[in-house]
Amino acid sequence: MADNNTYPKVILKKKQIPTLIDFCLEESIEFSVRQQTFPETDWEVELRLKDYRTAVLVGMFLRENKMELDGIDPQRYKKQSGGAARKSDDKPENPKAAANSDAKAEEKSGSETNEPQMPTLL
Repeated sequence: MADNNTYPKVILKKKQIPTLIDFCLEESIEFSVRQQTFPETDWEVELRLKDYRTAVLVGMFLRENKMELDGIDPQRYKKQSGGAARKSDDKPENPKAAANSDAKAEEKSGSETNEPQMPTLL
């Protein structure tokens, strides 16, 4: 992970620094903190990650605390919130038609066994 000597950096405001530093101390992650030249209110925290487990853990922590890595476009990796793809996967377009087709399938299977069926309350 550290082969090319580029470590992930997080740009934070001063009030967010203690949260990240406490996390790094708990997980034994090496870090360095520098003040940004512009704007002077921001701080750059460089995380020296040694393995993939730590990298995943840091990523989960950053996402949970709404922090972003420097140099990564967050819009590129966000989930698309489109109702069309979800709608076709989760439910049929016409639930009444699906219920009717299920009832018809039950009638066909019931007629083969010649057993009395309980009426469905749909």
